Amino acid sequence: MKRAIAILILITLVLAACASGGQATADYASAPMPGAPAQPEMEAPAAEPYAEDTAGDIVKQAEGQNDRKVIYNSRMDLVVEDTEAVGQQIGDLADSLGGFISGLNAFRGEGDQVFVSLTLRIPAEQFETARAALRGYAMRVENESINTNDVTDQYYDINARLTALRATETELLALLAETRERNGDVEDIMSIYRELTNIQGQIESLQGQLNRLENEVSLSTIDVVLRPDELTQPITTRAWRPLETLRNSFRTLLSALQGLIDVLIYVIVVALPVLLILAIPLIIIVLIIRWLVRRSRRKNQNPTD
Repeated sequence: MKRAIAILILITLVLAACASGGQATADYASAPMPGAPAQPEMEAPAAEPYAEDTAGDIVKQAEGQNDRKVIYNSRMDLVVEDTEAVGQQIGDLADSLGGFISGLNAFRGEGDQVFVSLTLRIPAEQFETARAALRGYAMRVENESINTNDVTDQYYDINARLTALRATETELLALLAETRERNGDVEDIMSIYRELTNIQGQIESLQGQLNRLENEVSLSTIDVVLRPDELTQPITTRAWRPLETLRNSFRTLLSALQGLIDVLIYVIVVALPVLLILAIPLIIIVLIIRWLVRRSRRKNQNPTD
């Protein structure tokens, strides 16, 4: 019994490992291609290593080659007359198209101009409709870009691996139930349970990846930046605040006085001792020279001495 269980566990491990790289089916390999003439029945040749199709290819052919999984992202910089009003209109647009605003940021620039940035999540089938409507809100489009990411292979590969892992999970559950009914050893039951837990963990991880891809494919992202048109903004001047100017002047004066005092401290503490150290040898040399000059003069005045 232990040996049979070990063999079954080994088989399931091999199936799970093969599923991560893609599986092939013998029925698909032997089936004629669409449109090809029927071939006489003959003995199927032995499969050559690395000649089979991957499981991802099989799933894609079953679903149809035109069923692509593409993630669409776009960025639009729009110049508008009133950024706040247009921002509200964009929110209403997202609701009407079955989407939503996932991010919003508003800030003021020079002259109290309001800039608004939004992130829209729109159903993929409404992607072009949304972009056309956004252009209609703008006085002019400063910048517009589209990025696409084809995740078809990744999507169907994960799907195929999930199918294989779920089949393995079913086999392990059946094996676990059979072992319990036969009052198998605790060690055998725990081995099957550990392998079952590992398989279920892989299923949850892959299912999370698949859900994330499906969300990104089904909902396109449009980043919109709204900039106000300078010509439509009112001419404003900053309010005169003499007290603030006086306060800033005193602050500048104090900073200047602090700087002068700092310089004076450096001169007293650092410069004067250094100058004294350098001046002492010079003073000694000057005194010696003066003494020699005086002595020479005395000799010239009293040549008989």
